[in-house]
This record gives sequence, C-alpha cells and structure tokens, in this order.
Amino acid sequence: MIYCGHVASKRGDGDGRRGLPRGPQALPREEVVADQRRRLFEALIELINEHGLGGVRISELVSRAGVSRRSFYEHFHNKEECLLAAFDASVRRLTVAMAHAYDPEMEGREQVHAIVAALFEATIARPSATRLVCVDVIAAGEAGMERWAHGAARFEAFLGEVFAQAPGEGGIPEPVTKAVVGALRKILYSRVASGQSGRALRAELDKTLPEVVDWICAYYPSPDGIPMRPRRKRAGRRGKGGRAPGSLVSQGPRGLPPGEHNLPRGFVEHNQRERIFDAIANLTAARGYPALSLEDVAAEAAVSLQTFYSHFESKEEAFTATYEVGNARTVAVCAEAFAGEDSWVPGVRAAVVALLEFLAAEPAYAHLACVDMVVAFPGLTERMEQAGSFYAQLLVPRPGSSNGAAGSGGSLSSSIAGEAIVGGLFELLHDYVARGETARLPELTEHAVYIALTPFVGSKQAAAAAADRQPARA
Repeated sequence: MIYCGHVASKRGDGDGRRGLPRGPQALPREEVVADQRRRLFEALIELINEHGLGGVRISELVSRAGVSRRSFYEHFHNKEECLLAAFDASVRRLTVAMAHAYDPEMEGREQVHAIVAALFEATIARPSATRLVCVDVIAAGEAGMERWAHGAARFEAFLGEVFAQAPGEGGIPEPVTKAVVGALRKILYSRVASGQSGRALRAELDKTLPEVVDWICAYYPSPDGIPMRPRRKRAGRRGKGGRAPGSLVSQGPRGLPPGEHNLPRGFVEHNQRERIFDAIANLTAARGYPALSLEDVAAEAAVSLQTFYSHFESKEEAFTATYEVGNARTVAVCAEAFAGEDSWVPGVRAAVVALLEFLAAEPAYAHLACVDMVVAFPGLTERMEQAGSFYAQLLVPRPGSSNGAAGSGGSLSSSIAGEAIVGGLFELLHDYVARGETARLPELTEHAVYIALTPFVGSKQAAAAAADRQPARA
C-alpha cells in the first residue's frame, strides 16, 4: 500500500497503524524511519480533525502513532513541523495519483475525467489527508499558509501542462487554472469536512464527478479575447471606502467625548461596536489573527476591556461578528449592482465588478475575509459556506431572463457550477490579497466575469461580457 510516498509496513494490523516489531530486526534504517513518519502523519491528521492543532499534545500523538517521544523529536522539532511534513507528503500522494492517471493519448475530456477521478479516488482512500491539504494545514500559521500556496501552485502547474498538451488549438488562462484548483479544493473539503467517509463519500463523489468534469471542460479552449494573464494596470484612484470593518469610523477622533454627554445610548453602543470592528480588521491585517489581543483591540478602539466584554464574550465572537458585518455590506453592494441591470448576464458582470472594487477599497476587511478568516478558523467553514451561498444563487440564470443560459451557447446546467465558481473566485481573491495586491483586484475583472458566466452562456458570450461588449452574431 502506498501512502504519502512511502510503502506502508505489512507487519502491522489491518490498517497499517501498529508499529514495527520490538527488539532487533533486519529492516533497513530508512524503512524504519519511513514507517515511523507515516504513522506520525496519520495520527496527527486524526488528532487535528478531533481537536484542532492547538489541542494536540505530543504525548497523545506519539501514543496513537506507536512511536516513542524520543523518536518523534528525532524527526521533528515540534508538531507544526510534523504537520508541514504531513502536508508535503499528502500533496505528493495526490499529485502522483493524478500524474499516473494522465495519458497524453487520451482526448481532452477523457484526460480531465481521468485526472479528477484519480483525485477523488485518493480522497476516498484518505479523506483526512485531503482535508489537511485543502484547509487544515493553515493551522500551522504563516508557514502553513505559505505551504498551502505552494501546494496549490503545484496543482496549478500540473493542470496547466495538461491543458497545454491537450489535443487541438487554444489554451486556458492562468487565472482559470487557479480557479479550477480553488473549485476542487472547495468541493472536496466541503464533503470530507462533513464527516462523510466510505460508501457515502464514494457515492457523493461519483455523483459529482461528471458535473465537475463538465464544468472544467467548459473553459477549454478559451477564446482569443481572454488574455492568458490579467492585464496589468496602473493602480488607479482607490474607490471610496467607509462601508466595511477597517474604515467604518475612519473620519474624526477614534472615541466619543470623555465625561458626561447627551448622546443617545443606542448611538454610543453602535459607535463602540464599529470602533471594535475597525480595530479587529486593522490589527488583524497588520499582525495576523494569532497575534490579536483584546488589550490591543481595546486600545485601538478607544474603549475599556469592560466595554468590550459588554458587547462580546470573547475574541473569537468579536472576530466572527466583524466578518459577518463586512460580509453583509459586501453582499448588499453586489446585490445592488446586480439589480441595477435589466438582464442576467450584465447583472452578473456588474456584481463581479462591484465585488472587486469594493474589496479593493476596503483592504483591511478584504484581508480579514480572504485570508484571516481561513487562518483563524480553518476547520469552521459553515459561516463562509453561508456567505458563498449568496454568490452561488446569483449565478443561477433566471428562467426566461434575456441573456440567460438558454439558447446562448452554454451547455452546462450543473448544480455544482455555482459552488465551483465561488470556490474558484475565492482562490483568485485570496491569492491577490495574500500577496499584498488588494488594490489591484479590479485587474481580475475580465477573468472573473469569464469564469462566472462561461458554464452557463458559453465561452464566446462570456468573453464578450468580460470585455463589456456585445457578442458577435453567428
């Protein structure tokens, strides 16, 4: 049995978890080391699923893995280092599975089907390892985030080569390849995080497989009008902020006047909460969520700790409330832009433009929503899933609407399309924000609109909408 690039020992019990025999043995040293590392990886992944990385104790880890504490420290300095090594091994395992499934002699769609099927099969075999690759490695903090990005880049490079060597002319833009990786990450994580395993997980992924393949293939080949990379633009004038945490009370003094005043109590409490939201967004963007302290939040918001606790019970509750306030503002901006158009296709384009411009004008909140939320709560995706559901619903063509999917050249009416598009667009947003290029988010407009519309209206009409022009008549 191959696991994480190593050969599992046949001397253990049925699942390969038991250690090597005690006493002298003739096994080569490298095989002993590989077996110990494999069992440590497996035990750590299980414990993270149960308790989160913060709740993992070395004593419990070595006990479950069946290795000594001394052996653990011969391999790793700490549990974070073990986690990163487990991530690397899991990424190797998944990429090897996809590479073995790839056959350059196949037709393009068959190639995509074989690769995605291999990825799904590897997930069914080791769902906890896929969960680690998709999100949970971020529990290791900044190093985990960097490794997460590096792992995504490996998948993107592999898919890019597959499309580059596919039969026929044309290609697929780099942002679309990145979006495909983000979509696969979201689809797989949502299923393994729900606790499904065995037959239930196989049934779900078997049902999802053809829809995912249809979605990916809708983008190949991309029309000539879609550039392979985002068009670099001069950083324009930043849009007006002040609607999301980080800039809610950016004008004037931070606090209210000291001493007695005649301000209504409701106004005072609202102002205090907005200052707390601003403090959390700005401090988190500057220092990261793990370094966020309540003392710093109170000082930045110009409130006492007692006042903070009158609004929120904990740092986690305040952080989540900050995200939800910002998300509500973001949704309102997108919904307003969509409603301002007279048909579905321009409405989707307007909503995408509004989203990118809003986040570009609200860098602190953009960082919190696209980077810090994942770092703070890598295992708690329910709120982000709820937020994503609005955008997924926006991407469902209205029956009978002009410029909708029907008769427009699109061939996909998949229930998975909205979920995949949301995951793909989040990947693009995360990449820009994490690299400190939030102000340049509007550069993604062409590709984001193309990604959002292609599965429903076809690549030509989507490309025309991305360029904000009328599609050519057949």
